[in-house]
Amino acid sequence: MHEFLTLTLSAIAGIALGIFYFYSLWITVRQLPSTQWPFRLVVGSAIGRTAITLFGFYIVMDGDWKRAIAALIGFIIGRTILVSWKGKIGKPRLN
Repeated sequence: MHEFLTLTLSAIAGIALGIFYFYSLWITVRQLPSTQWPFRLVVGSAIGRTAITLFGFYIVMDGDWKRAIAALIGFIIGRTILVSWKGKIGKPRLN
């Protein structure tokens, strides 16, 4: 039971990391047309997002490969949730 709870919490943390990473990417892409320095924005955002996400995986993993796999699955689920949510915003309706 303890291992199941640990893996579930790791997956939830992975979902949070996935939503953070891809929502930050979405914000970055939306700011590109209005920024004066697009290269700095893209590179800075990529480094920041990646560093925070990798640090989150490192903390969640805690040396256990099962937790890493659960967090990775959660990360993919978080991406899927965000894409399905944000994918509906801004699309023209075909009536």
